Amino acid sequence: MVTVLPGFVNTQMTAGMDLPAKLTAEPEEVGEAIVRAVIKGRNVIYVRPIWQLIMLIIRHIPEAVFKKMSI
Repeated sequence: MVTVLPGFVNTQMTAGMDLPAKLTAEPEEVGEAIVRAVIKGRNVIYVRPIWQLIMLIIRHIPEAVFKKMSI
């Protein structure tokens, strides 16, 4: 089983939204990442590596500060 953390994905659901291109994956890219993860036996994957850095930073923000943020 693979946990997939794709970030934004360019689909019909996100059509028309102003999403940052560097953070937005294409469906084919997500599919390829899943296949690679299964072959390599990975448990958790971030489709775009930048999301791993973003989430690392977010996880280290104190909860009291995070709750006051508007992200």
